[in-house]
Amino acid sequence: MLEVEKAGFSFESFKVPRFTFDGNNHSGAIIKMGFSPSGRYISKTGEFELTIKFISYEEDNKDKIIFGLTAISKFKFKTSILYTEIPDFFYQNAIAITFPYVRAFISTLTLQSNTKLLQLDLMNLSNLEKPLIDNTVEI
Repeated sequence: MLEVEKAGFSFESFKVPRFTFDGNNHSGAIIKMGFSPSGRYISKTGEFELTIKFISYEEDNKDKIIFGLTAISKFKFKTSILYTEIPDFFYQNAIAITFPYVRAFISTLTLQSNTKLLQLDLMNLSNLEKPLIDNTVEI
């Protein structure tokens, strides 16, 4: 039997400090969605702050945002490590841990507003790993 090894980091918190929702901007056309990840690593404390920006809009009109949000997740490494020592798997896992919270927030809010439910399907977000690495800064 293989013994399970605990992760070298923990999930600390999730919040949505900013969002916008305009159900009137959705006329029933095909909806496009986009994600933009970024991160801040505080090497002194071993804390990592993941910011994910999400927008949805109709395919033919990018200017009319239906739903937009900024979500922030905080993670903490067991020990303070150098920025260059952050394991590659962390970035993909941080996004995967945060996504269900973003998904639930959007679904719940659109359901409670008594408008057309905006439900995010399960998604392969592995293509967000490189943009997150590229948009991460050390503080």
